[in-house]
Amino acid sequence: MILEVKNIDTYYGETQVLYNVSLSVGRGEVVSLLGPNGAGKTTTLRSILGLTLAREGKILFDRQEITARPTHEIARAGISWVPDDRRIFPTLTVRRNLSIANKRSRFRAWQMNEIFELFSALEYLMDRECENLSGGEMQMVAISRALLGAPGLVLFDEPTQGLAPKVAQDVMGTVTRLKEEGISVLLVEHNALSALQVSDRVYIMDLGKIVHDGDARELIEEEALRLKLLGI
Repeated sequence: MILEVKNIDTYYGETQVLYNVSLSVGRGEVVSLLGPNGAGKTTTLRSILGLTLAREGKILFDRQEITARPTHEIARAGISWVPDDRRIFPTLTVRRNLSIANKRSRFRAWQMNEIFELFSALEYLMDRECENLSGGEMQMVAISRALLGAPGLVLFDEPTQGLAPKVAQDVMGTVTRLKEEGISVLLVEHNALSALQVSDRVYIMDLGKIVHDGDARELIEEEALRLKLLGI
């Protein structure tokens, strides 16, 4: 396993929001983390990244414990993040946003020619300020930035949020491409069916706890179980 989250408890102040959460992601595997709003999915990602520290439990990445390490060290170890609000620098050009994303880890960093193969439109947008991009173009920049950071694992938080259906489909296709390249993915996504279709395994959260884990194909094929767990 490239990522192992073991029995973590996480708090905001004195309010506990994660309870004994455990999950794992294998090398080259896509795993979805699904559930209703407020279930604790984003907090789980923040705990992995060291943005909201787990008080109890352990988090291992690439066989090294990262539970209490600062976020910049976790990023340099090979975890990249595509946040739900994208967090690109709006007044900087695409070129500048991507250039500051380059870093080294023990994993392979993508090259710009590979980024252009993945998102051909970006080649013609390099000198445009990001505040003048569409939502889909901004998401291309956010994903490209993650790949230029030499990740072994990419955390996606609601990557299709606010995107047109065709663009959302393209983003999910990118997740599949990353798997083909051997990059592991932990995917939080509001469109559960789309997430299941690109995933190997799935965890479902509710009220800060993992309430189900299993094969993604099982939930695609068994409508009654999917309806019970996800309401769809």
